[in-house]
Amino acid sequence: MRIAALLSIVLAAVVCSTAAFAVSFNGFVVAAPDGTVIRGTGYTVFHVTTGQYEVDTVPDVHSCAYSITAGSGDTTVPPVSIATAVGRRESRTAIMVATFDSAGQYADEGFHLIVRCLNGAADGAAVVDPDGTLVRGISATSAIRLDTGSYNVTFDYGKISDTCAYTASVGLSGTSGTSEPGFVNVAAVSGGTIAVRTYDKMGNPVDRGFHVFAACNLE
Repeated sequence: MRIAALLSIVLAAVVCSTAAFAVSFNGFVVAAPDGTVIRGTGYTVFHVTTGQYEVDTVPDVHSCAYSITAGSGDTTVPPVSIATAVGRRESRTAIMVATFDSAGQYADEGFHLIVRCLNGAADGAAVVDPDGTLVRGISATSAIRLDTGSYNVTFDYGKISDTCAYTASVGLSGTSGTSEPGFVNVAAVSGGTIAVRTYDKMGNPVDRGFHVFAACNLE
């Protein structure tokens, strides 16, 4: 009886441990073109080859959503570029990231990756019209168009620029119409302000509406 009881305890511990490992959590990582992690929630990044990276996480992230944008982790304005993400087939705790230049060729570029698995409040979000008008958002206080395709967005969290990840996509603020296609990249400014740059499909600066999302710690 005593041995059976001990075996039951051990089995329960193993099951609990396995279940805990399988739990997915929200997180993010900001990486440099060489794969160096600039900031994040504990993810590691390996530069596999030109324009290809493996992001390793502790939890299972195959059931999660990934949002990624090519961009820098500092105030450097990145070149026109694109980033994509997909779960790695061989590992449920890895995400494969690919980055491309404006011609669609593999190129080493920095990126911001946000992984969303659980419900959680956004640390910041903004919907901005092509003229720089802040239409709506979460913790967003202002937006401004600086030049053609050049915008700054400010949030009320004063450290969002250098402690968070931010992703953006070209899109309209209303309920009808279709946005012209284009590229969008992000960069830090300072304090609670980040930079967003929009381009047409040829890589030329052009005014585009966009949706931007910031994550600092969604766990």
